[in-house]
Amino acid sequence: MPEDVDACYVVLADYVTIEEGTGLVHQAPAFGEIDRQVAREHGLPTLNPVGPDGKFTAEIKWLEGYDVREANPVINDELERRGTLIRRLDYNHSLPHCWRCGTVLIYWGKPSWYVATSKFREKMLAENSTIDWHPEHIRDGRFGNWLDNNVDWALSRDRFWGTPLPIWRCPDDHFTCVGSLAELSALAGRDLGDLDPHRPAIDEVLVPCRTCAKEARRVEPVIDAWFDAGSMHAAQVGYPHVEGSAEAMQFPAQLIVEAIDQTRGWFYTLLAVNTLVFGAKPFEHVLCLGHIVDENGKKMSKSVGNVIDPWEVLNTRGADPLRLWMFSQGSPWTSTRTSLGAIDASLRETLATLWNTFSFFTLYASINNFDPTDPEIPAPQDRAAIDQWILSRLESVTVAVTTALDGYEPLGATNDLSELIDDLSNWYVRRTRRRFWRTDPNAPRSDSLAAQATLLDVLRRVTLLLAPFCPFVAERLYAELFDVEATDSVHLADWPLGEPERRNVELEASMAVARRLTSLGRAARAEAGVKVRQPLARALVFLPSLSSTPPSGVVEDELNVDHLEYATDLANVLTFELVPNFRSVGPRLGEAVKELRPALAALDSVAAAETLESGGSISVTLSSGTFALNSDDIELRVKGQDGYAVSRDGGEVIALDLTLTDELRRRGFLRDVIRQEQDLRKNSGFDVADRIVLHVTGIDDLAGGFATLASEVLAVEVITGPGWGEGTAIELDDDRDARAWVAKD
Repeated sequence: MPEDVDACYVVLADYVTIEEGTGLVHQAPAFGEIDRQVAREHGLPTLNPVGPDGKFTAEIKWLEGYDVREANPVINDELERRGTLIRRLDYNHSLPHCWRCGTVLIYWGKPSWYVATSKFREKMLAENSTIDWHPEHIRDGRFGNWLDNNVDWALSRDRFWGTPLPIWRCPDDHFTCVGSLAELSALAGRDLGDLDPHRPAIDEVLVPCRTCAKEARRVEPVIDAWFDAGSMHAAQVGYPHVEGSAEAMQFPAQLIVEAIDQTRGWFYTLLAVNTLVFGAKPFEHVLCLGHIVDENGKKMSKSVGNVIDPWEVLNTRGADPLRLWMFSQGSPWTSTRTSLGAIDASLRETLATLWNTFSFFTLYASINNFDPTDPEIPAPQDRAAIDQWILSRLESVTVAVTTALDGYEPLGATNDLSELIDDLSNWYVRRTRRRFWRTDPNAPRSDSLAAQATLLDVLRRVTLLLAPFCPFVAERLYAELFDVEATDSVHLADWPLGEPERRNVELEASMAVARRLTSLGRAARAEAGVKVRQPLARALVFLPSLSSTPPSGVVEDELNVDHLEYATDLANVLTFELVPNFRSVGPRLGEAVKELRPALAALDSVAAAETLESGGSISVTLSSGTFALNSDDIELRVKGQDGYAVSRDGGEVIALDLTLTDELRRRGFLRDVIRQEQDLRKNSGFDVADRIVLHVTGIDDLAGGFATLASEVLAVEVITGPGWGEGTAIELDDDRDARAWVAKD
């Protein structure tokens, strides 16, 4: 340090506290941003005895050549020798590290060129306030705070490759800034129009200084690459030098999509450059993306070994399953946990389901020679209730997907679309399959046409809605389902506006009740150990007072019950077990908690359950007093009365009457036979449209259902008696000896 510079005095700074350490902090302006600011405010000199290699220079002879980290014990030894070291001990604290290789870093001050962005802070804040951010809180939060604390932009970089800083300096430190190759040519006195404006060619160009006419050389640094990114609007069209560039420049952009870290990267540099140059925001809407992390929520890193190779996903699953999975994991701005299993699940649950539905349609459209222009196809309002239901769902989802995408919420859009695909495959197609088979000779041809036309309508609309998420699958479906030329593309088609007026809200609500009751009924069967193929005489249904009722015959068919009866007295079919939540009630009841179980058992469980589920409380009297208990204190467990299998969800309850007659058992056996013969058809290699001859033995008591059996398995004849060979065993619950033989007709 020069002898005439006094730097040995104490200054104040609000970032130093007495909560830890001595309350005194030494200042090293060349090695820390805060230190530099304090030094500037108080006139402290900036001393830098460390070179760019991280080693001490000759300015401190006794440390020359030492790496700054290796010098610590040497410095401590010297302080100790001088008698100025009060205490010596190790101290653990955080240090900056290279994000790529993990090497410990130091802050090292050096001269740089800056853009005075801090002078435009208020203008940038004003422009930012007019931008539509998603999520909205980024505007005034992460990004707004960054702008509010804006510091000048360190523009220069000491690298070889990059946009050269277009400043020439003469020996007298006069600067000449050049704005184009044409201007540089004029200064140099020769045509430089074909010059590669990068190093080293640009460094060889010498020009006379505009101030003193001495020879000027370009300064060595290049420009921060983020400045190039921030200049995108103008640079990509050559503005202002290229003719027509002003008209070609798309400014401001409608939408920019990037990861959340670009609030300090591209989002910022675009706003900074264009606010300074054009005085206006460069984009209107921003969608921030969260990062892709591993299945444990950790950042992916090659060094850690938790990276999923995207090429492996693309080569084994395809781009569309990856895209759909990413869209359906959460809002775009949340971090997405990644695993191959999760991507496979998305493929299996949505895209594979859609493709199977498409394959089903094309198969039967081919078998039935379906023509979508057939004049016998009924109008949508004249089709079956289930056709109208899926078409209504289609209109609902079209509106929902459009609204979600307009609001930059692909999660809601993909969820709605996936639910529609599930509705289409696992409810509509499954329930209407026989209409495609055309196995009922009494059913009018128009009914089959209506089913095929409805499925085509839905598949076509789903194709259009799917296109932004799965462009390749949608393109293939578009080519197959639409009457278009080979050069047409789904991505050139108009977005479906939908027809909300075609919605049947009541039918949608009614079918939703049917699906919930079906789910409850299947759960009740599973708990009772009664398979769905076994017919039951009746099911009792309990619904809330304002609930819709399911369409006639739907729940009966799904649950294989003969009759659906609506009832009101739950006590006839179930009881509730009132189970104490001891974690909640224990501290309040103390020793009396032991009396709670018998006290609850003495109550009318159904009445108590209704009170608790409506938000009320029940009273119990114990030895230590009377206590009010609510739904947080009591768990409700459903128990069916003898002879009933019961399942409930809130106010919706279904009770299956498990009483079996001989006739019900015979019908159950017949359903088992049908299922096994369908499997036998498939395992025998028959096409779906092939007609067969069926021989059976051991099921003579089911002869009354042979017509149904023949219809279901496409048999032209069911013959009682053995066929050829040993046949295939028919396995029924009564262990009878029954067999079957099939042959193509």
